[in-house]
Formats: sequence, structure tokens, C-alpha cells
Amino acid sequence: MIPKISIIVPVYNVELYIHKCVDSILAQTLKEFELILVDDGSTDNCGRICDEYAKKDSRVIVIHKKNEGQASARNMGLEIIKGEFIGFVDSDDYIEKDMFEFLYKNALKYEAEVVECSINIINGKDILGIQNHGEIEIGNNEFALKQLLDNGYRNSMCNKLYKKEIFSELRFPNKLYEDGFVAYKIYYRLKKYVFIGEGKYNYVKRIGSTMYLQEKFSLKNLDGLESQEERYYFLKDRISDSHLLISLECHFFNSILYSYRMLQKNKELDPNKKYRNILKSKITDNYQGFLSNPKLNKYYQLVKLSKLDISIFNIMVIGYLKVLDHLLRIYGLYIKANNKIKAV
Repeated sequence: MIPKISIIVPVYNVELYIHKCVDSILAQTLKEFELILVDDGSTDNCGRICDEYAKKDSRVIVIHKKNEGQASARNMGLEIIKGEFIGFVDSDDYIEKDMFEFLYKNALKYEAEVVECSINIINGKDILGIQNHGEIEIGNNEFALKQLLDNGYRNSMCNKLYKKEIFSELRFPNKLYEDGFVAYKIYYRLKKYVFIGEGKYNYVKRIGSTMYLQEKFSLKNLDGLESQEERYYFLKDRISDSHLLISLECHFFNSILYSYRMLQKNKELDPNKKYRNILKSKITDNYQGFLSNPKLNKYYQLVKLSKLDISIFNIMVIGYLKVLDHLLRIYGLYIKANNKIKAV
């Protein structure tokens, strides 16, 4: 049987959670799938647990490998997939029993390369929130990129179904926040994207998860900034929508400023100011670029020629620059007229 879906689950030291995760996948209403469990060098009982599942269910495939991180585990799973579509589940999360049938049917219905459902955020027995409940969104790649920029949860690999071809020549870098390094490339490649706001994926908040690390700042968080920077330089000359371009610039600058502020707040992480000086350079290198962006100027001229009210456009751009300048001063930075940057 050729599976309709290949589901990849990286596994590392989650013996308290792995049963609930795998059981929720094996209970799916869509039965034609393969489940690839990649044991990433677990030192607890996860390897044995995975092997037991493989003995009981022929749809389960187990790979044992040395510990190299979640990105490496996902990449190894991608090398052996046979399904028409690909799904990812984190081994400490679980899914609703109809999630993959729901995503698969909508992928076929809308002929979409990527279909996404909402995420239920679980803390113990409580549901803390449902992301974008009840919405239905359909669009092209620029529409999908806008959703990605507007909602950080759109970076997640785990609440979506992907056409197999979308991952051709695309793999995860071995870094923290690997989703952020890949999501924008997927969205840029696709022709049709569908989001349906029904909570089918259950994200379990726990200490040690990537989401938890996002809330507790360390130097590892700079991987997140690196992903934002790569996204910015990859997309800025490839997208045509000026509103999307503005949003892209704002997100990039905000990431720099956030990282700088957190390093200022936690100076012990950067005693020699090495990373703060790097962040200052990034601001210097990109601040003037926003003002001189030809796509932004072209959009401004088109609005003028159309004789429409341009006050909203002016407010958006000028207001952003004023806020940016204010934030730079708050965070201890000041851009002088000669484009040099110094601490104040």
C-alpha cells in the first residue's frame, strides 16, 4: 500500500509523553499513512517504546540515530518518505483523531500545497487558547507569507499538511527554531495555501520545549533572529506587495531590537558586548535601506497618481519610523545623521 501521508515524529527523551502522541496518531480516522519515528539518540526508554509500536503496527517505521537534534531527525525522516503528503508532529504533543483526514480532504478539495489547522495550546488539563478559531483563509504565496508575518504560530511545521514536492531540495538547518528557517521558503514556493480555523493540533506547554525556550531568553534565541534575517534577505527582492514588504522590514527590525533589549537586560549573557555590537551593526546596515526602498517609493507614487488619500500610507511609514526611532533611544541606541551608531 502506498501511504497517502507520511507522518514524521522526532523523538528524544520524552518517555512521559510519547505514548499519548503516538496513540493519537495511530487512532487517526484516515488509516492510509506511514508513521516514521526517528529516535534521536534518546537516553531514556523512548527507543524501546518506538520499537514496540513498530512490532504491533506495520505502519510504524523506526529509525535509531545518534543525537543531533530535531532538525536532523526530521531530515532523516524526509529521506525515506513514500506518502503523497507530509505531516509533522512533535513527540510531546498530540492530535485530534480526525486531524489528518481533515487536512487531507481539504488539500484535495482546494488543490492546495499546504493546508493548516488551528493549534490548541494545552497547559495541564486546560486549553489556554485556540489560534485563529473559526476562520477560513485561501490565497497564493504572498497571501500565505502575510499570514506567516502576522502570526508567529504559522511558523510551526506541526499543524499542517504539505505536498511532498514542496520539500524537494528543502531541509531543516541544525539550529534552534529550525521551523523559522524553513517556513518562509515553503510559503514562497507554494501556489495555493489554505487555513481552516479548527483546533486539531494540541501543543503541550512544558519546560524544555522550543516554545518554552522562546519565553526564557538565552544566546540560543539569537538563532531566531538569524532566521528572521535570512527570511528578510531572501524575500525582500522577491515579493511585489509593498504592504508585505513593510511588514517584513518591521518584523526584522523588531527582532533586532528585541534581541538587543534582552541582552541589555541580561548583560551577563554578553559581558564583552560582542553580540550587542553585532546587533548595532545590523541596525546601521539596514535603517536607511527602509527609507530608500524602490518598491516602497513606487507604491507611494502609484497612490499619488491615483489621486487617492495618501494619509494612511504616510501615517504607516512615518509612524513606523518615529516608533523605531523612539525604540532605538529607549534601548540605548542612537542613529546620528552620518549613519553612525553609538550608545547613549
